[in-house]
Amino acid sequence: MLKPGYIKYRTIQYLRYAALEKRWSGQADYTRFILLGRSRVGSNMLRGLLNAHSQIVTFGEIFQNKNEIGWAMEGFPTNGRTRQQFLYQPIQLLEQKLWRNYPEEISAVGFKIFYYHARDTAWTAVWEHLRQDKDLRILHLKRRNLLEVHLSRQRAMVSAEWVNTGSGAAKVGAVALDYAQCLADFEQTRAWEREAETFFGDHPYLELVYEELAANTEDEMRRVQELLGVAYEAVQPQTHKQRQRPLADAITNFHELKAQFAGSPWESFFEEETSDFFEKSDA
Repeated sequence: MLKPGYIKYRTIQYLRYAALEKRWSGQADYTRFILLGRSRVGSNMLRGLLNAHSQIVTFGEIFQNKNEIGWAMEGFPTNGRTRQQFLYQPIQLLEQKLWRNYPEEISAVGFKIFYYHARDTAWTAVWEHLRQDKDLRILHLKRRNLLEVHLSRQRAMVSAEWVNTGSGAAKVGAVALDYAQCLADFEQTRAWEREAETFFGDHPYLELVYEELAANTEDEMRRVQELLGVAYEAVQPQTHKQRQRPLADAITNFHELKAQFAGSPWESFFEEETSDFFEKSDA
């Protein structure tokens, strides 16, 4: 007999998972995909849009760290045998706990993974496993303006707020950015992007640019849903932009940095018209 309040504190996802765990029902004929990128390029926005679709399930950053399984979905186990699989048998974790049976109406299942995730020795096999799955769909999310990415990360570190699900901007004042750190971040991000393009070069692949996703959400999500093979549904973002003021006001040494990057491949990042600070999400 269920204890009073049991149902109240369990989501539909949990109840579905419990049933599938006991193999009562479900099917495995769905599209597998990953949401590939790095932090602060809009992955939370895209994940929210995906999960707003009735046929799509998108998990969080499964392999972000070893202290917890980043399901970001209530009802999925983090202890016991699952914990051991997470630490020592990551492939089995994927195949048995993530890409498992789902309700009949689910047509696509995926998770977020960043370039630098699963790089620990015990986990590196994850990347080769994903590459060997030639049916795996790749949603590769980038951001055109990497100054926005670097600034967003610095602001999130100050505020300790990595996702803004409210309607207002995160309350963080202007911050100073270090030139050398900016340069290193710009170069590293573009290198990661090129490596990922090559690594998944023979997969069903869709490149998404955050600025385009924010400005033309409906058109971009049509492309996404087509790649995933799901019936089109109009979806709305679940997160909001954390910065709602111009770069020159958000960075205390903006003009100094702009002068330092003048004439470089990165100088366009300092032109406000390319940053569109009224975008919908900064996550």
